[in-house]
Amino acid sequence: MKPSFLKARLGLTLAVLSVLVLPLGAFRPNRVVSGIPLKGAALLEGGGWAGVFGWGAGLVLVIMSILYALRSRFGNRLLSQLILVTPWLWFPVPGLLLILLSRLRPIGVDYDLEVARISLSAGFWLLLAGVLLLQSSAPRGRLLLILTLTMTLSIPAAGLTPHLALVKEFLNIRGTFFVELKRHLVLALASVTVAVLPGILLGYACHRRPRLREWILGAVNLFQVAPTLSLLGLIMIPLTILSKNVPIVAALGIRGIGFAPAFIVLTLYCLLPITANAYSGFDQVEASVVDSAAAMGMTHKQIFRKVLFPLAFPVIFSGIRTAVTQNVGNTILAGLIGGGGMGALIFLGLSQSAPDLVILGTLPVVLMALSLEAVFKLAEARVIDRMGVTYDSAEAGI
Repeated sequence: MKPSFLKARLGLTLAVLSVLVLPLGAFRPNRVVSGIPLKGAALLEGGGWAGVFGWGAGLVLVIMSILYALRSRFGNRLLSQLILVTPWLWFPVPGLLLILLSRLRPIGVDYDLEVARISLSAGFWLLLAGVLLLQSSAPRGRLLLILTLTMTLSIPAAGLTPHLALVKEFLNIRGTFFVELKRHLVLALASVTVAVLPGILLGYACHRRPRLREWILGAVNLFQVAPTLSLLGLIMIPLTILSKNVPIVAALGIRGIGFAPAFIVLTLYCLLPITANAYSGFDQVEASVVDSAAAMGMTHKQIFRKVLFPLAFPVIFSGIRTAVTQNVGNTILAGLIGGGGMGALIFLGLSQSAPDLVILGTLPVVLMALSLEAVFKLAEARVIDRMGVTYDSAEAGI
């Protein structure tokens, strides 16, 4: 069985489980009440487009589930053909499901439409994961994924789901949301940028000085494995002392809480992937190439600039890409010490027992990480192509 077929079957299984077993949403009369679960059967009972959508999606799932269960040669062939076709039919499903869920109302429940809301439950997120997994196994899967996510995000943005809990939470904090989003992105990217040069130099030192290698890699590993909250606490103490005793430090806005400690900790966390990849990149350059450059009369600086660095650059860039992706997630913890970012919204939602606010703060972080990963991967491929350098990722250890 091909790996793509396995992914498609797993995606189909997730979609079936989400519709048949788990609630897709929950109707909540207000922000505090847990709400009434809304399962897939609620769509079948709905009239108009809700009923048509529910019965149509249910019929497709039933047919594919039967073929999946039969495990016959004919069933596998037919299922494989459906898997090739249905991903293109599934891309509007999550977005349409948002509209339908937003309009569902339980019978016999008193509520005020101004404060009532529909929260998305595990079933919807599992369905979305199943659809994305199913689409990733199809031809032009990347295009399908972009279409699905774009449509799913565009529908709430267009105001078609006014009673969705995520939309109501967003409208309550609209001004703060974009400020924290910008702060999150600036903090994540700035700390990576500052870590790039030290990381490359440390990697080069590991390559040139084997005796220092264990000490350098041990130090950057220590920053990586240390609990983030502990490291934040340790950094806050000296910064607090400095800001109180050195006026110029306080004038620069460096204090024990806020941007400065978060920036320092995130920079330290970025050192390991960049340093380790830089060392691997420099180390994979064959000694004969370096010897040939030295025999031509090149100095150590020229060898580094014209030979070592260009050949090691693909691996170094891969480490920077890893650092960016993980740093977007780590920046959430800046919200604990007043550093801002989406972590401020997430921890606010946790303190107020508002899961929808937590999700609202989490979704942009996931989308930013995925988007930056894709952008850096594309930039990596183009830069490497222009430089005319190739490398063996397995040999490089990435």
